Amino acid sequence: MPLRVSPTPFVIHPPVDLIKRHPTMIRAARQLTQSYAFRELVTDDMLRSVGSALWESLQVADEFEEARKKAGLQILPLVVNSDIAEVQQLPWEILHHPQLSFLGRHEGFTLSRNLGRQPVQLPEPQTGPLRVLLFTSLPDDLDPEHSRLDVEEEQAQVQEALAPWFTEGLVDLHMPDDGRFRTFRTELKTFQPHLIFLSGHGSFHDQPLGNEPPYGSFLFERDDGGSDMVSDAELADAFLGTPVECLVLSACESGKATSDTLSSGLARHLATCGLPHVIGMRESILDRAGVRFARAFCDAIADRNRVDIALQRARLSITRPLEGTIWQNGGASSMEELSFGQWCLPMLLSHDLDRPLIDWDFPPQRPEIESVNETLNNVTLPPRFLGRRAELRELRSDLESGRRKRILITGPGGQGKTALAGKLALGLQQQGYRLLVWSARPELAWSNFRLELELMLSPENTRRYEAKVAGCGDEASRAKLLLEHLLHQYRGRVVLFMDNLESIQNTQSLALEAGNARSWIETAKTLTERGLRLLLTSRWCLPDWPETDHWSLGHASYGDFLWFIRTRTLPPGFLRERDRMRQIYHTLHGNFRGLEFFVAALQEMDQAAGSAFLKALERAESQTQTDMALTQIITQRDDVQRNLLERLPAYLTPVPLEGVECIAMDLHDVDGILEALLAVSLVERSWAYDLLAWEYQCPSLVCDWLTQNGARPPTPNTLAAAAGYQHYLFRNERHTLTQATSAHQALIRAGEQDKADQLVLNWIVHPLNRAGHYRTLLDTWLPSVCGSADPQLRSRALGQTGKQHLHLGNYDTALQYLKQSLAIQQEIGDKSGEGTTLNNISQIFKARGDYDTALQYLKQSLAISQEIGDYAGLCATLFNMGHIHWQNDEAPQALNAWISVYKLAKPMGLAQALNALERLAAQLDLPGGLDGWEQLLMRMEADKK
Repeated sequence: MPLRVSPTPFVIHPPVDLIKRHPTMIRAARQLTQSYAFRELVTDDMLRSVGSALWESLQVADEFEEARKKAGLQILPLVVNSDIAEVQQLPWEILHHPQLSFLGRHEGFTLSRNLGRQPVQLPEPQTGPLRVLLFTSLPDDLDPEHSRLDVEEEQAQVQEALAPWFTEGLVDLHMPDDGRFRTFRTELKTFQPHLIFLSGHGSFHDQPLGNEPPYGSFLFERDDGGSDMVSDAELADAFLGTPVECLVLSACESGKATSDTLSSGLARHLATCGLPHVIGMRESILDRAGVRFARAFCDAIADRNRVDIALQRARLSITRPLEGTIWQNGGASSMEELSFGQWCLPMLLSHDLDRPLIDWDFPPQRPEIESVNETLNNVTLPPRFLGRRAELRELRSDLESGRRKRILITGPGGQGKTALAGKLALGLQQQGYRLLVWSARPELAWSNFRLELELMLSPENTRRYEAKVAGCGDEASRAKLLLEHLLHQYRGRVVLFMDNLESIQNTQSLALEAGNARSWIETAKTLTERGLRLLLTSRWCLPDWPETDHWSLGHASYGDFLWFIRTRTLPPGFLRERDRMRQIYHTLHGNFRGLEFFVAALQEMDQAAGSAFLKALERAESQTQTDMALTQIITQRDDVQRNLLERLPAYLTPVPLEGVECIAMDLHDVDGILEALLAVSLVERSWAYDLLAWEYQCPSLVCDWLTQNGARPPTPNTLAAAAGYQHYLFRNERHTLTQATSAHQALIRAGEQDKADQLVLNWIVHPLNRAGHYRTLLDTWLPSVCGSADPQLRSRALGQTGKQHLHLGNYDTALQYLKQSLAIQQEIGDKSGEGTTLNNISQIFKARGDYDTALQYLKQSLAISQEIGDYAGLCATLFNMGHIHWQNDEAPQALNAWISVYKLAKPMGLAQALNALERLAAQLDLPGGLDGWEQLLMRMEADKK
C-alpha cells in the first residue's frame, strides 16, 4: 500500500540574491564537485557543513515548523522551486536541519526540485499495467577498471523487486539485450513504457572558451560495441509522442549542469522538454550504490508510491553503499559505515509531484510471455535470448569481422549454449550468411541433413557436384566437395552450426564417435579461410581443439535466472521470498532447464515438501538434479497424462494437435491433457507458419528420461498411427520433400517397409531426379528398395537405379540394372513398367550413337503403350523416337512423331509432354511455343488435303 503524503507540499523559494549574499556556498559546492570528480572520500561531515549553510541561508525555520504541524503523521514533500540556474546549481539534496539532520534522507520528508517554469500541460495518465523499460548500455571501449557497470546485477535487483507484481499482472518489464540508440527509440515507440531506467554512462560537456554551448550526453552502444555519444537534444527528440512519465538516469553526471542556463545537462534538458519526472545523478555515482538505488526505487514504485516517495526510500538505501561487502583493501569493516556521499546524488526534477505514473485502478492483466520456440532446422531455440550481452557482442563482432572463424561453445547443461550459438547464427544470417544446421540427436538421420544441403545447390552447381561426387571415396571428401560448392554458390558466406555434440562424444576420450560428423567438422575447419564460419556446441571440449577457438560458458547470471522465473507460473508469494530464489539459483547453478523442471515439480508441493526437495537437490549433481525434478513431475501426473506422454515419442518431429489425437484416439480431451503437460514443461510447443497451427513434441531430455526409467515404449499400433498421420500430412497439407522423408522414417519405425518403399518411388525419387541428385538416390534411397520382397517395387527400384546411372553416363551399369528390371516386369506381366524400361534402355543406345538399336527398343515400347492404352507412355516414346529420327537427319519423320505427341497431349492435358514440346519448340525456332506446334499441325493437315 502507498504511504500517506501531505496534500500541501512545503515549497522553498530561495532568495533571488542568494548567491550574491552567500558567495562562499558556491565555492563550497564546487569543492564537493571536485571531490567527486577526483574520487576523493566525501564524508557526511563535509556534506553537513554545506547543507547547514544552505539551511541557514533560507531563513524558513518558522514556516517549516508550521508546515510540519499541518502535515501531522503524513509525509511532507519539500520542493526547491527556482528558475535561477545558479540556485539550481547548489546541492539542495544535502539540506541539513539542526535537529532533523539531512532532510533529503529523512523518512518524514521527500525532497525534490522544480525549475519554476510554467507547468506543462499533460494528458491524463494511462491505465496499467505499469510498463517498465530497463535499458542498459555498456560500450566495449570504456575504461575496464573504472567505467564498467554491473549491468547484470542491476537487472537482477530490478527484476527481483518487480517479479511478484509481474506475475499478478500489475507490471510489465522489458530489458533489451543490446544498448544501441536505435533499439532504445524502437522500444519507446513499440513498448511505450511509463517508467524508464536508462543505465550507463553520462557526461557533461562545458568548454567556456569554445563556441559550442554546454550540453549533456549519454553513451549508447554502436553496432561494433563501441561508444555512441547521443546529446541531450537528440535524446529528448526520441521521447516525442511517448507516454513516458518518469525517466531514471542511472548515469554519472546526468544531473550535472551549468550555472548560466536552466536547460543544460541531461536531466534539466529532458525536464524542460516536458517529461513529468526526471531523476538524474548530480555527480559520478558508485556502481554498487546505483544498483541498490534501482532496487529500492522499484520496491517503492511497486507498492504504488509516488515518485518522490520512491526516491526518498532509494536515497535511504544507499546511505551505506558498501554495507555487506568485503572491502577490497584489507577488509576494513569501518568502510562499510561510510556513505561516500552517494545518497545525496540522485536528484528529482518534477512538474507535478501528485502525478502518478499510471492510473492504478485497472483489472490486473498478466503480460503475455513469449512462448513460441524458434527452430533452426531441428535445433530448438528459446523464444527470447537471455542475457550474455558481453559474450554475444564479442563473439558476434569476432565472427563478422573474421577475427574468429570457428567457435566451440561448451558448458554445463541448461546454461544456454544452444541459445547463444543460435543467436550468433541468426545474426550472421541477417548479414547474408546461409545457415547449415544439424543437431546430434539419434533420431535425426545424417543422410537427411546431407540431402537438405544438396537440395540447396542451384541446378548448375548440382550438375557440377553430381559429376564429381562419384569420385569421393569417403565422407570427408564428399563433405569437402559439397561445402565448396555451397561456398561458391553463396559467395563465401556460409555458417555450419552443429549442436548437442556431447551426445556423440566418447565419455572417456571426448572424441566424436560419429564418423560423419567428425569428417564434416575436420573438413569445415580447413575451409574457414574461404569464408565458412563453424559454430559448435557441446558440454565438453573436443580433443586437440585450439583454445583460441574455444568459448567456455559459465553459469547464467542471477538476472537471467530471474527473468526465466518470472515467465513461469510460480505464485507471487514465492517470488517475494528473495532469499529462497537466490538459494534456488545457487542450488541449480543457474541451470535454466533444471529450473524449468524444478518449478514444475514445486507447483504441487506444500512449503515443507518444497523445502525438503530443495535440500535434496543441493546434495545432488547437476544432471541428477534434472532427473530428480523430472521424476517428481512425471510421478505427479495422473494415468491419462502419463499415458499420452509415453506415446508422444512415436513422433520424431513436431506435429499439430490432430497428429497427437491420432495416437490418442481412446483418450478424451487431448487438448486439455497437452495443456497440462505444457504447464509442467514435459511437452514443447512451437508455431508452424505453413500450417498456421501449434505443433507439439516431447523434448529429447524427457524422451531420454522415459527410456532410462522403464516407461512403456510406443506400441506398434501407436507407431503405425503416427506413421499414418505423417503420411497423411505429406499427401494433404505439407507436400514437401522434408515431410516426405519424415513420413518415410515414421513408416520404417512402424515396420511398414512396403509403404516406405512406395513413398520413395512415388514421391522422393522424382523430385531428386529432377533436381539432378542422381548420386544421392544411388547412395541413400534406392539400394534398400532394390531389395524389396515385392517384385513390382523391386523392378521399379532397379529401373530407377539404371536411370540414375544413365544420367551419370555409366551406360554398362545402367543397362545391367534396366535388364534386371525388365526381366522381373516380363515375369509378373507389368506391361506399363516394361514399356517404360524399354524406353529407358533405348536412351543408352542413343547416347552411344547406336540409333538403329535405340529405335528398335522404342518400337517395342510403343507397341506395348498402344496395347494397354498408356497415353503418357505413348507420348514419351514418340518424343524419343522423334529425337532418333532427327539425329538420323530424318526431319519429316521426327516432326511427324512430335506432332503425334502434340495431338495426343493437348486434348488430354498431359503437362509433362506439353512442357517438353514447348522447350523443344524454342530449340527448333518454332514461334510461340505450343502455338508453333498448333500452326505446324494445321499446315501439315492442309498439305494432306
